[in-house]
Amino acid sequence: MHSRPKSILGASVALVGIFTATGVLVASPASAAGPTFDTPELRVGWGNITLTGTATAGATVQLHERAYIWGRDVTRASDLEAATPWEYPTSATANSSGRWSITRTMDSGFVFAVESGGAYSPIVQAPLRVGAEFSATSSSANSVSLTVRASPDQPGIPVSFQRYTSSGWSQVAAGITSDGTVASFSATVTGQTAGQHTYRAVLAETAKPDYASSDNLLLSNSFSSRITVAGSGGSDGPTPGSSPTPTPSRTTTSPSPTPSRTTTSPSPTPSRTTSSPTPTPPKTTSPTPKPTTPKPTATPVPAVGAIQFTRIQYNAPGADKKTNKSINGEYFKLTNKTKKTVNLNGWTVRDRAGNTYKFSGTYNLAAGKSVTVHTGKGTNSSTKRYWGKAKHIWNNGGDAATLRTNANKTIDSCKWTKAGKGYTTC
Repeated sequence: MHSRPKSILGASVALVGIFTATGVLVASPASAAGPTFDTPELRVGWGNITLTGTATAGATVQLHERAYIWGRDVTRASDLEAATPWEYPTSATANSSGRWSITRTMDSGFVFAVESGGAYSPIVQAPLRVGAEFSATSSSANSVSLTVRASPDQPGIPVSFQRYTSSGWSQVAAGITSDGTVASFSATVTGQTAGQHTYRAVLAETAKPDYASSDNLLLSNSFSSRITVAGSGGSDGPTPGSSPTPTPSRTTTSPSPTPSRTTTSPSPTPSRTTSSPTPTPPKTTSPTPKPTTPKPTATPVPAVGAIQFTRIQYNAPGADKKTNKSINGEYFKLTNKTKKTVNLNGWTVRDRAGNTYKFSGTYNLAAGKSVTVHTGKGTNSSTKRYWGKAKHIWNNGGDAATLRTNANKTIDSCKWTKAGKGYTTC
């Protein structure tokens, strides 16, 4: 539960946005006498940046910020509950030349501003270009294994794996980065031509609900690797740049708008032919019909609304403390609205910032029954489960919870826009 104090927008600060050459949207100053905010550097992947600007020499400058997913409603940084090992001072003193600098960690796109002497700087939006570790290997004939780990480690970032041919880049597999500590996506593609070929991973190119580039201000990026594909009978493919086809830019790639996983089947194995060693014509027998294997019955996909949020206690009762009891005062409740038991194994609940709870192992929620998931630590039971967090998760001033199946299908969502009663019944 992160408290959201009154933003600087409530002070009637007049702001007009303009786009710079780097794609950063910068608000025009409301007053020439106030502090200024330099255009933030464009960082690639998770890590620190140094924010800079000007103010009256010797004056204290206070940073205001918010993750971009919350929009332009920035909040005093020192009031945000985010006491993590990489946190830095949220204020600074302008030097004798009137320059100030503050270091912050970027794990998504951010909104920044500073205040000094009651005056505010322009608000700036600082995007983050997604980084990644990409590997391509081939250990079996005509097969390639592709893996990418995104930085920052955010779930739901679109990934397109592509191979370079004489016609340009061609998609061979696609998906999104997974939940968990490591946000990654892997695929093995078969039927690949032997020889040296170039593969690449394109990230954050296509917008997806809740966790894509448009929501977190993540800019697209691509990473390539040239490898030798095992097998025989193939030939080396072209190197990007040697073909008349223009080499796609590292930062402006163009995968299919809605990529789908593509797997090429290997060539069928030829049937074995046996000839008789004598001139006598071989005896002809009718082939035994191959038994038909019945297709397994598909597990029904729960309909939207089958499982619903019936209460979210986003503000723990009493004073906000980092005790396990206070943290467990936050919880969400899910209710099975169907007449059948639903196995929630692999289902996830996510907030807007990407914090994710995952039902691990078989968990059957009977018809009409509910399960309550507390934010803190505890022992799971048939009706209560525990996230295991050491701090509050849900934001008082506005947040959203999204329930998805293990196939990433959205079943229900619940959101609130102000603190209100401290809970919502969705």
